[in-house]
Amino acid sequence: KAGVHSFSFASILEKNTKQQEVLEKVAKPVIDDVLKGLNGTIFAYGQTGSGKTFTITGGAERYEDRGLIPRTLAYLFDTFRRSESQ
Repeated sequence: KAGVHSFSFASILEKNTKQQEVLEKVAKPVIDDVLKGLNGTIFAYGQTGSGKTFTITGGAERYEDRGLIPRTLAYLFDTFRRSESQ
C-alpha cells in the first residue's frame, strides 16, 4: 500500500544500557563488515535530549562513559594489531 511502511528492529537498547554493550550490539558488527570491504554507517536519530551525542561521543568524566567513536577507534586499532601479529 502506498504510504504504509513496516520497520523491524534487531534489538532495542534500554536507557540504562552501558556504552560497552552499545559497542558490542551496534558498532562491532558494522565495523567487522567494513573491515571485510562492505560499506557501513552508524546513525544516531532521536528526540532532542535523548542521548544521541552521549552515545556517539561519550562522557568526559569517566573512562567507562566513552562513546562509540573512541571505542570504535580502539577496536579498529586492536584489530589491526592482532592481524599484524598473525
